[in-house]
Amino acid sequence: MESLAILAVFLISLTVLGGPISLLLTFIPQRLLPLAVIKIWSFVFASVAILVGIFLVINVNSLGALIMGVVGIATGIIAIYRVIKVIQKL
Repeated sequence: MESLAILAVFLISLTVLGGPISLLLTFIPQRLLPLAVIKIWSFVFASVAILVGIFLVINVNSLGALIMGVVGIATGIIAIYRVIKVIQKL
């Protein structure tokens, strides 16, 4: 049962931390990391946060899970928008 709890914490942390991390990656100056690295990692974190957030919103009937899922989905969508439209293209 302990491993199931660890798995649940890992899945929830993917959406709660993945969305904001992907959004913060879009604000890193390009002189610190190459633009391709920023775009790839931000897109990966955001898509995982959106996917797990959708599963949390749909499958779990809890207000806390709903809030965590919506936070992950919202920050992930904003991060993907910033990757596609806002960050300067090469």
